[in-house]
Amino acid sequence: MFKSKFLKFLLLFVFLIWIVGYGFFIAKVLRFEIDIPTAETDAIIVLTGGKNRINTGLELFADGKAPKLLITGVHPKSPDADILSMWKDENKPLPDCCITLGREATTTIENAIEAKGWIDQNNVKVITLVTSDYHMPRALKEFWNVIPTLRILPYPVSKEDNLLSTSFWYLSFSEYNKNLFRDAVLYIEKNFMK
Repeated sequence: MFKSKFLKFLLLFVFLIWIVGYGFFIAKVLRFEIDIPTAETDAIIVLTGGKNRINTGLELFADGKAPKLLITGVHPKSPDADILSMWKDENKPLPDCCITLGREATTTIENAIEAKGWIDQNNVKVITLVTSDYHMPRALKEFWNVIPTLRILPYPVSKEDNLLSTSFWYLSFSEYNKNLFRDAVLYIEKNFMK
């Protein structure tokens, strides 16, 4: 009897901690401030997968916020022209040079690994990282895990109607749980697998 009550209490306690954690995660996502580069960074890195990510990265690149652009996670069969055709602003042409499309990554971890190779080749020290607001916490975690010395200016892409969008709640809930899982994996790797 006592064990059963204790187990129920423990499960309720864990559930409450998990829900409160989700609330903090949402608050962090919604309060993400865009650190608009006042000076050039070495590069802009865009993670594909969410609405407006690529176009936002192209806009920053066209505005001269960095001399190089990496779009990581591009589908292997997507022609370069399809990606670049997303840019529609004829008054602000894209620079002729230095857009790289990375086609190896299919996950956030692989985005960071693919970016590391490109960063090392291009001697990049400071980047503007473009991804969705709900995805930014995990993206930062993965990039800093793979490249701990990299300076990152987060540039989260968000929809104005986030709180009214069911897709935002679905994606943020999924991201929250992926973050918890990655926290656990990274903790185990750093503390028990040395």
